[in-house]
Amino acid sequence: MSHSRRLREKIELLAPSMHREIDAFWTHPRLREIFPEFLFRTYCVGRTTVPLLETALAAARARCDADPVAASVADYCERHIPEERHHDENVLDDLAVLGVSRESVATRIPSPTMAALIGAQYYWILEVHPLALLGYLEVLEGEPPVAEQLEEVIQRTGLPRKAFRTYFQHADVDRKHRDDLREALDRMPLSREHESILAISAFQTVGLVHQIFEELVAGLPLETELKASAR
Repeated sequence: MSHSRRLREKIELLAPSMHREIDAFWTHPRLREIFPEFLFRTYCVGRTTVPLLETALAAARARCDADPVAASVADYCERHIPEERHHDENVLDDLAVLGVSRESVATRIPSPTMAALIGAQYYWILEVHPLALLGYLEVLEGEPPVAEQLEEVIQRTGLPRKAFRTYFQHADVDRKHRDDLREALDRMPLSREHESILAISAFQTVGLVHQIFEELVAGLPLETELKASAR
């Protein structure tokens, strides 16, 4: 079995609970109200992708003379950085469609969960191995958005289509990113220890993504709950 397939199968052991929270968000009857907050959290991830890749690139280059896996990670990051530039700007444009200004986004403090999601990767990269970042990316880019599902959300919620431009873009480019990542992993001479690093980083990412989506809907009761409370 390939390295990427083993990693994906490990992720799938924990993924069902994360997917339930993600589905609860996308199908929530009050999605229109929480969608701007979702885009803000998307922005928090997007604006850190290039800095994380640059940190992993520097850490990998420092090891690459004696570490062929680090050399492969450096090569992957160097190729992937240009593809990720300015994605955060696209999210700001989507937020503007919903009336959220760039100034208000710039002055907001992200939640501790968002800080934990991103901050953990700096720890794994700098203190363990830059390979860890690829476990994080496999969770975030391993299952790209589906354009047909986005169209259904737009029809159901009445949210403007222009507010989904970033996600329509990801529905296209993330498939290539996913395939490139998996091909890179499969070319690496990974040991069991390397595979453990990937899995631990991925598992932590799954848990924090689950928590992020849980927090998004926590304060919004479902219509059935609203009706019950009104009786």
